[in-house]
Amino acid sequence: MPKGSWWWSAGVAALLLTAGCKQQGPQQQQDVQRDAHAQVETAQEQSERALNQAEDAQAKARDEQKDVADAQLDVQKAQQDLQEAQARAQRETQEAQTAQQQASNRAQQAQAEVQQSQQQDAEAQRQQQEQMARTQQQVAQQQEQIARTQQQTVQQQPSGQMQQMVTGRVVSSSPDELLLSSAGAPGQPQIRLQVNAQTQVVVNGRQGSTADIAEGSQVRASYQDVGGEPTALRVDVTSSHQGTGGSQDLGGSQDGQPRQ
Repeated sequence: MPKGSWWWSAGVAALLLTAGCKQQGPQQQQDVQRDAHAQVETAQEQSERALNQAEDAQAKARDEQKDVADAQLDVQKAQQDLQEAQARAQRETQEAQTAQQQASNRAQQAQAEVQQSQQQDAEAQRQQQEQMARTQQQVAQQQEQIARTQQQTVQQQPSGQMQQMVTGRVVSSSPDELLLSSAGAPGQPQIRLQVNAQTQVVVNGRQGSTADIAEGSQVRASYQDVGGEPTALRVDVTSSHQGTGGSQDLGGSQDGQPRQ
């Protein structure tokens, strides 16, 4: 009950007692007044207790409201944290997907580069094999040409003449003759070979001429006597560097010794 109602009730009771006292004797009036005072005090105590209870209830309500407000703040903060965590997780997922896509693109690019490199290597090998085949074909053609030339030379040789071989170092070379000597052996004989249009010159496996024969080169030559002159039939350059000399085969010709 509100505090005002208690005071109103107590006042009414006091008035009633006062009115009753006027109709009774002094002793009875004193008893009635004591009862009225007791009731007023009881009412006051009850009013104070009710007031204290109301204040306690209000304080408790304020505390509960504060707890509710704090709880709402906690919920809002938790919701905000959850939203931030979701946004962060979504961002990290997107970054991971982007990184995975980039890695896949790099892997595809690397694979394409490897395939291109393999194709280039295969093409280079094919071209090299074709070049080697062409070179071998050219060498075979040259060897065939040399064989035909040798055959023609043999056919053109006068019958009864012996072909001889000599190995030595080139002392001098001209379009008309070669001067050969055994290098590093003083006193060794020299041989002067005549060179003509029928003389076959081979340098490093290729058809050449006397202009390709450098002084100091090591050569092996076949020759025969033509009109009393040692005439070269074929000259093979075996080394373009000055060597230590080689042996000569100055075998007998029809007149016994080659021209010195």
